[in-house]
Amino acid sequence: MFKRISKVVLITVFALGIISFSNIQVDASTNKVMWGKTALKQGQIGKVTILADTNLVKIGSNGSLNKVRTLKKGEEYRVYTYKGTNGGLYGLGASSYVQKGAQVKYETPSKSKLALLNKEVIGDLTPKAGMKLEYSPSFTENTQKEFTTNTSYDSVYDITRASLIYKGNSIDGFTYIELKDRLVFGVSHTDWILLDIAYPLTEGKQTKEYYPVGDNGEAFYKVNVESTTSTIKVKAGTFDNVVVVRIQNGDTYYLAPGIGIIKLVDKNGTLKAELLSFK
Repeated sequence: MFKRISKVVLITVFALGIISFSNIQVDASTNKVMWGKTALKQGQIGKVTILADTNLVKIGSNGSLNKVRTLKKGEEYRVYTYKGTNGGLYGLGASSYVQKGAQVKYETPSKSKLALLNKEVIGDLTPKAGMKLEYSPSFTENTQKEFTTNTSYDSVYDITRASLIYKGNSIDGFTYIELKDRLVFGVSHTDWILLDIAYPLTEGKQTKEYYPVGDNGEAFYKVNVESTTSTIKVKAGTFDNVVVVRIQNGDTYYLAPGIGIIKLVDKNGTLKAELLSFK
């Protein structure tokens, strides 16, 4: 089930020990990417949150602003265009606008959210700092174990790391490494890797699974990303937007955003890990 990897940077990171990405909500059945109270849509450039009651307006033939109705405090609206006239106007569709100012807050979507519109995942598959994750089986043993997550960030290599620590012993556990273009999971303080795949992960397409060649080289297999929007039920609960990847040796990994691996099944259908609880 394990592979060896000799890349110096990855060995170094495993031997030593995340800053996690923002949580993203997705309706798995429709690929609806939720952003606050609204679903992100193609062509959307941002959203406005109404901080105080303000007018929804249309532009008259003489350039004046004509009130359509009142937008209430706390409401959120998609923004599709922006005009620099009249002090700035956010276009909400149907030739309607809200004026830029202290009564509204404008935001743009993250790259991760935009990627999910195309069923593509580019990060957020590691657990957050301070989480307690209980597994049975627990990857390498047919036992029940609770791990505490310790996270860190290496600015030199632009690496986020999340270590699963068992009973306060950093040596006894596992480590996630998340780079801009790669996700790795293996046994802490060793060079044994269970999972080493490339981002982005796009539903229905293939990605790279890396394996070592010689002392410092590596090659890759092409493996299938079966889903990025699955709803999966395990003993810990039901998770949406689960990434399902079947690697070369037949193992299937189920990874939930902000949690990491929630289930691992080998090629024979034997359960190798299942998340029992998290907090």
